[in-house]
Amino acid sequence: MANLQHIADRIFRHVEAGHLAAGYALTMGALIDVYDADHDFHAWVDVVPSSAVEKLLVCMVRAGTWEDPGWLAAWIKR
Repeated sequence: MANLQHIADRIFRHVEAGHLAAGYALTMGALIDVYDADHDFHAWVDVVPSSAVEKLLVCMVRAGTWEDPGWLAAWIKR
């Protein structure tokens, strides 16, 4: 089970320190919003390890898809 709050704290801390690009903070914020609003994503986060959420985060940043709910839905169905 992934701890989204723990992941978010770490991501925001690294962005603030300049170790990660701002896109990571944007994406993490989007994931927090989706976690609260989308039952399927919420259920997925609750059963996967933290590493799966971190991989999702990196892929979203690289693809620039933090505002694409279709991309996220396809990712969690894989």
